[in-house]
Amino acid sequence: MSDQERNASFIKEKNVQKIYKLIPDSLPDEMKEALKSSVDNFAQENAELEKIEEYVSKINSDDINISYYGLNRCRKLLSNQTLSTESLIEQILQTNIHIKIFDIAKNNSVPLLKYEALWIICNFGCGTQKQIQNILDNDGINILFLALESEFDEIIELGVWALANISGDNVQFRDMLLQKGIIEPLIKLAIRYKTDTSEIFKTIMWAISNLARGKPTTKIYQKELLYILSDIINSIENEELLIDACWGLSYLSEQESQINTLISYGVVDKLTLLLQSEKQIIIIPALRIIGNILTGNETQTDHVLNTGVLSRFEVLLQHKNKAIRREVCWSISNIAAGNATQVKQIIRNESLLKSLFKLLEQDILEIKKEIAFFLSNSAIYADLDDLDHLVMSHEFIKKLSNLLDLSDKTIIQVSLEGILEWIKRVQHDEKFQVYKKLIEDSKIIEKVEQLQNHSSKVIYENAYKIFEILCHDQDIEDI
Repeated sequence: MSDQERNASFIKEKNVQKIYKLIPDSLPDEMKEALKSSVDNFAQENAELEKIEEYVSKINSDDINISYYGLNRCRKLLSNQTLSTESLIEQILQTNIHIKIFDIAKNNSVPLLKYEALWIICNFGCGTQKQIQNILDNDGINILFLALESEFDEIIELGVWALANISGDNVQFRDMLLQKGIIEPLIKLAIRYKTDTSEIFKTIMWAISNLARGKPTTKIYQKELLYILSDIINSIENEELLIDACWGLSYLSEQESQINTLISYGVVDKLTLLLQSEKQIIIIPALRIIGNILTGNETQTDHVLNTGVLSRFEVLLQHKNKAIRREVCWSISNIAAGNATQVKQIIRNESLLKSLFKLLEQDILEIKKEIAFFLSNSAIYADLDDLDHLVMSHEFIKKLSNLLDLSDKTIIQVSLEGILEWIKRVQHDEKFQVYKKLIEDSKIIEKVEQLQNHSSKVIYENAYKIFEILCHDQDIEDI
């Protein structure tokens, strides 16, 4: 089960007073009292695995109370966290009783029975992809859409929950629900329930987040999803809601065409504030959104920098979570691919640079890779004065040379590109003789000579270009 799916055991049992509302007044008094008594009794009793065949057989009964007993007991079994949900689903599917369960959820006039049948369908949505397919094959999607129109919150919540789990299983299911128009009813429900942070509103927002998540990113309803997720981030402080909204937005923000829309919704300031959270489960998706915006144009990058995000980056570079450190390094490398003024904000931030370069010496390969991109981008986009500061005060040349010693092809390629671009820019500079001594001391010439035998065409070609420039300059001097 992915982080986009949730076991139906997470659905909270409602108090009996709320369940009583699902018993129609139109029923005979004797039947209403019998159902209330069953509701009271079953709330206290656990279902028994050994009686599963008995429970299944009772679902088919024409007696409302007996059918309710079978539905409730099967639902209780499926929601038992100590039992294998997928195994229990399979047992139930093999009896073919699911056909009756879907019929009850669609056509039965007693909301109490619909409620239990829908909860069982919710559990089917927590199974394997093949088990979830049974929902699609038995008109389950239309049944769940109808549940969203119910007058009862309890039934609406189950409909939303099941649809959220289905959309979270894979992008094919997600796109199918989007094409069927799931966004419109969910947005209406979100507006209706937004006045509080009830469980049903949290479930609605989780469903909307799932519809935004997954790769490839959805091509439809992007603006609607962007708007409502941004609105939640801007207006809600509930952590659970913020986590779902941030994860959904982290996928949508990968679309470069949507960055301006996202910025226009005023969400960047709040995202920067969220980086102060003590909860890494909030920090990670918030960082990913910020990093995605930083892949945009210079104006979009300025919008992020103007929030003071660099002060947060400095702190987060020392975070114990390596995913957070990597996301920050990726964001910094994106800034370094901007204009000279933007790169300067990194290069002239001494404490930030020290934290960044400390990771280069100590951290994992994936983080070293992001720092390699920062160094290479700086070589291309920074002012020469700022590059000189990197060279003379932060061993820029030595750091790039050391990166050539690693076995990762991407790191070697990126580092060579940085070295090549830097040499092209400074080879006629008055300080080049000083730089050349640092190049010699860092053994770059020997390393690029060896890399001309590398299996990667890009690597050996760049190594050759660097070697040719440096050795040509040396030949002229010798003459």
